Amino acid sequence: MNTHPHTSDIRLAKRLWLEAGGQIEQVRRTGEVRYVHPDFERPLRLNDRRKDVPAKLLTRLNQLGRGAGPTA
Repeated sequence: MNTHPHTSDIRLAKRLWLEAGGQIEQVRRTGEVRYVHPDFERPLRLNDRRKDVPAKLLTRLNQLGRGAGPTA
């Protein structure tokens, strides 16, 4: 993953997450989504109504891009 997501580009962040082998699951009736990846023990549960990229998602994408082991 050579492209670094910007904090205002959620579409790019979602595409990079899927390309890295992750899944995005809808959480019913909450407006949230769950970002699941086999390299991380816990999934991220984030608000899908946001137009920017949350810091937690950026951190995980950067960890995947570096190839470094997950911290959480």
